[in-house]
Amino acid sequence: MTSAQPATATAAPLSARALPRAAPERPHALRPGTTLVLHWGGPRHGEVDGVATDLLASSVLVYDGPRWFGVYQRFEPAQVRTTPNGPAEVWVVRE
Repeated sequence: MTSAQPATATAAPLSARALPRAAPERPHALRPGTTLVLHWGGPRHGEVDGVATDLLASSVLVYDGPRWFGVYQRFEPAQVRTTPNGPAEVWVVRE
């Protein structure tokens, strides 16, 4: 009689975090003067929003409430990712 050993799962090492895969959304039209931003890290991780282009002229994007608080900076080198709403710039949380 042989003893069966339980199967064990091995996880691949996480050398980099994978971009989140969101359920397909219905693309929306951007208002003129806005740019799509993909948030990376922080409480808004994976969210895509249209942000006024003039707010992206600085090296940091600051959310000062009332819903969100945080500071994001443009990923360097600049990256654009395809999202259900269209191409979006990647901005990472500044810790």
